[in-house]
Amino acid sequence: MYPLQPSRRRPTARYSTAGRPRHVNGGGRQVRDFVHVDDIAEATIRATLAPGADRQTLNIGTGQATSIADVAQLIRNHYPDVEFQDRPLPEGDPLGGTAGTARMTAALDWEPRITVAEGVARYVAWLDNAPAALPDFLRREAAEAA
Repeated sequence: MYPLQPSRRRPTARYSTAGRPRHVNGGGRQVRDFVHVDDIAEATIRATLAPGADRQTLNIGTGQATSIADVAQLIRNHYPDVEFQDRPLPEGDPLGGTAGTARMTAALDWEPRITVAEGVARYVAWLDNAPAALPDFLRREAAEAA
């Protein structure tokens, strides 16, 4: 699972909020199975309550591949002036995959509900309403670049 949360390796909205260029490795062709943290929390609660789930290993995910390029475009939709710079794919960086979710769906009688697009939109809205969430180093970098 790759929760929708800040990361220094993915094209995050946090950098875009500061107007900083984002690096997209390998053209963003890598795929991940992004799942929103709220869905992870719900799955965890359901797993504690579902009969027999405590005796299973469950992959929490959507089972759907989303490319890094697609996430970058979702961010660009919110911050159209942000520059995305292509970088070489780092050695050993996996091209990705998805979670096998059949066991999760059966054990929890549930599937994640928050799409990647909705998760990015929620994160952008949170950033816009919580300026203190922008780390000091990003504020300094943005000021120096201006």
